[in-house]
Formats: sequence, C-alpha cells, structure tokens
Amino acid sequence: MKNRFISLLLIMISIGFGVQSCEKKTENPTKENSTQKKTEVEKIPSKFKSKIRPNENIELGKIYTDTVKFIQFIDYTDDWQFLVKKNKDTIHLIYNHEDLQFFRGNELEIKWKMDSMRAAGDSDFLDYREFLVSAKKIKPVKLTDKKTKFLWRETQYDKDLKTNINHIILNENYIKTISEHEKVALAYVATFIGNECRWDGDANENRSNMKCKILGALDLGYQCSQKHLSLLRFWFRNDNEILKELENCPTTPDGATIQETFDEINLETSGNKIIVSFKASGINMREETSWNWSEKHIFELKENELILLKKEISPIHHSTF
Repeated sequence: MKNRFISLLLIMISIGFGVQSCEKKTENPTKENSTQKKTEVEKIPSKFKSKIRPNENIELGKIYTDTVKFIQFIDYTDDWQFLVKKNKDTIHLIYNHEDLQFFRGNELEIKWKMDSMRAAGDSDFLDYREFLVSAKKIKPVKLTDKKTKFLWRETQYDKDLKTNINHIILNENYIKTISEHEKVALAYVATFIGNECRWDGDANENRSNMKCKILGALDLGYQCSQKHLSLLRFWFRNDNEILKELENCPTTPDGATIQETFDEINLETSGNKIIVSFKASGINMREETSWNWSEKHIFELKENELILLKKEISPIHHSTF
C-alpha cells in the first residue's frame, strides 16, 4: 500500500512538471514576437537625407517648404512622379494626382514631406521617399533671347553599309536644356515632315510604333502616339486649325516612294516669340522628281499656351533626275 501511494505521488509530480514545461514553451513565442516587433520599430530611422535639402537631416512626416523648378509629371509608372530641379539635382517626388498645369521651367513653391511607402509587387519592402503635398507657381517663365541651330545634315561613313550616308544631326547640348514651349514648337514642325522615321520592329496594324529622330530626342515617344499628340493638343488647345491637322498625323517611314525630310532647322527666341525656320526637300522615286522649299513658323508664348501667329512659305523648286 505504501509503495502504491509513492508511485501515485511520483506520477502526479511528473505530470506537474510536464504542464509547467508546456506553459513555458507557450510563453516563449510571445516573447520572441514582442522582441521582433520591438527590433522592427527600432530599425525605422529618425533622420533622412534629401537632395532638396542636402545639408539637413530630414524628419519623417514633417512638412517642408522649398523653391524649385518644374521639369515634368510622369503618370505612366505605378506611383506617379513629380520631377523638379533644385540646384543641379533632379528630384522625383511621389504625387498621385492629375490636377497639375505646370510646364518645364516654371519656378514653384512646393510643400513636401518624407514618408514611408511600400513598392508595388513587394509589400514586404518598406521604403522612404519625398512626397509632394502641394505646389504653386511663383512667376511665369520668360524667354531668353537666343539663336540656336537645332538640326543639320552631315555625310558620314557607314561601316555596315560600307558607303557614305547623309544623316540628320541634332544639337544634343541644346536638347538637354530645352524649355517646354520650345520643345512644343519643334515637335509641331517635326510632326508633318520626315526625320529619319523607322518602324520599331515590324509595323503594327494601326501604325503606332514609328520612331522618328526628333520626337525621340525630345522624349515624346512614337510618331502620332498619345504622348506626342496630347502635348501638342494641350499647348494649341484653342487653335482649331492645328487640332484638325493633328487628326491626320502622318506615319511615313524612310524609304517610302514619296517622302520629305528636313535639311536644316534653326530656332530663335525673342521677347515672347519663338521662330522656327527650316529648309526641307522631297522626292518621288516613281516619277523621278524632287523638290525643296523653306518655311518660317512664328509662335507667341502666352503663359501655358502657344499661339501660331503665321507661317511664311517660300516657292517650291522642282527638278527631275
């Protein structure tokens, strides 16, 4: 009897230790989760750096006010971006609203903050970026009086074709600093005359994949694309004649039987006027004829609108070959 009692007592003590051990095992994950969360909170930085204020420590969530120059608004990425220039740096701010009426070169007063965001497709990655809170124009852009040679032609040796080829050359240094209104004037002129336009691969059924040298250099996408035409339609929104012209946007590739191309383009800005002068030539391979002429387009800048005042067109000179 005494031995049975001792056996029962030992079993009860063993069960007690087992329950206590289970309780301890249950408590451990909670402590681990708590420690992990605490570590994650501690990992969030309290100070950040931004090219808008490179010499300061930026606080998370604090609203800052700065003066910048507007570059462009990008709405084809997952998070829309508002590009500005401060000193010599280009800054991409997150801004997912389409209610902006600024153009390149506008001097702006912006309010912005540093905030957290999670990248699309990677919700586990926490990033910190500059967010635009608001922006307003300080003063309108003024044209700088200047004369610029934008396009000319040069004959260069082509290693693949093993012959000399006459190419269009663009003023790349000017393009790096071109203003929005100058870009629009050149894009309008380039819409209707060939400038080394080629299909990007095979031509689509709707002819929507044509790359042209001038539009490509101006970062306006394919010939007659939405990016190309929407810019022109905005700036010439009150000119019904131009809007009608744009409805028949041409897509004529290099090598077509009948084609025209630029030989020279010059641009001049004076006061609030933009003058685009060019020389062009054409060819009809079937009829073995060619022609050349020159034009001058005079535009007037009115805040965020461009007015085509007049076109001066020379007589066309025809010849046969």
